[in-house]
Amino acid sequence: MRREILANEIELGQPLKSALVDELGFPVADEGTVFQTGDEVALVLQAGRCFWADDMAPLRPDEPSPPWAGGYGLLVGTLLHVKRPGDLERAWVSRLIGFNDDAVFVAWPGLAGTSAEPCDGDLVLVRGFTGTSIHSFSARVRATSRTPFPYWMLTDISHVDAREMRGSIRVPVRLAGRMSRVDGAEAPQTVLITDLSTGGVSVSTANDALTAPGLQVRLAFTLRTGGIKSAFSLEGWTRQDPNAGAAAPYHSVGVAFDGYGEREALLLRSFVHEQLLESATMRPAKLAKD
Repeated sequence: MRREILANEIELGQPLKSALVDELGFPVADEGTVFQTGDEVALVLQAGRCFWADDMAPLRPDEPSPPWAGGYGLLVGTLLHVKRPGDLERAWVSRLIGFNDDAVFVAWPGLAGTSAEPCDGDLVLVRGFTGTSIHSFSARVRATSRTPFPYWMLTDISHVDAREMRGSIRVPVRLAGRMSRVDGAEAPQTVLITDLSTGGVSVSTANDALTAPGLQVRLAFTLRTGGIKSAFSLEGWTRQDPNAGAAAPYHSVGVAFDGYGEREALLLRSFVHEQLLESATMRPAKLAKD
């Protein structure tokens, strides 16, 4: 049974034996993250409730899965948005859990703890992100079931459109990371990444040792996207963050990434656009390196 974590349950100077997750089961701090000070722990916990991942049901598989052959590259585990045509409310959140030649199976859609209530034969619109494009398609709710787990079976699938995603979009996140100076002049800190784009991040820190503009830093963090957990260690330069909003006594700084490989580029784009589908809040990125 899940229970909210208290600050005194996190042992300082020791790697976490289990990951920290938020109320929806999304990762906040990966297994092995080290908090050196109570201020670092407080920085992460003040942003919202946390739980041990071992006490939560798995959010999605860690192993990659084959794509749905007729689904425009969508993978099992892909985040989906589902809504009825003409519905002005925020879309329900679901995930692709399986498919065959005639049907697609999705986790029972819901939002903010409330499950959608469909009728057999309902027409729904579904959106999913492949890594480069957001695909939209229509389908009929052919059947629903609560056992062995809640899901819908969709049939009569028809592709509506595909929208290629361009540019750098910033999405809000809540991820613990490890930041250090490349020259080793300051001790590494566990920090809280508060938003992320393919060009950089906004970071909140427990002290101001790494917040001066123009420092070359290394930022290590873990993202989970497309059903796979991936570790990143990216170098970049600190910048004054125009979107800084850390509450006292914490500090904010922007980090502009200093280039990365094709693997990192694809994973960052996939993560950003999964979050784009899930969040109604987006704003243009402003941390691209000069």
